[in-house]
Amino acid sequence: MKKVMKKKAAKKPAKAKAVRKGGAKLWSAAEIKQLRTMYKTKSTTEIAKHLRRTLSSVRSKAVALSLKKGPARKAAPKKAKKVGRR
Repeated sequence: MKKVMKKKAAKKPAKAKAVRKGGAKLWSAAEIKQLRTMYKTKSTTEIAKHLRRTLSSVRSKAVALSLKKGPARKAAPKKAKKVGRR
């Protein structure tokens, strides 16, 4: 008695995510647009949280896009440490 083999339906390949070779997520056009609008007024930390990206990825993308902070968002002078006994 011969067994009849049925052809299995080929699985569709999973939709590939936009990821680079090193595992870094690619920037979408919408994310770049948000970065450009937010960069002058928001802190880099706030932008990173909003875009769900690392702080270093936001900084390096801003450098690649030649973005500059507005005068209000530039780093404020550091506060002087209190000197004395604890």
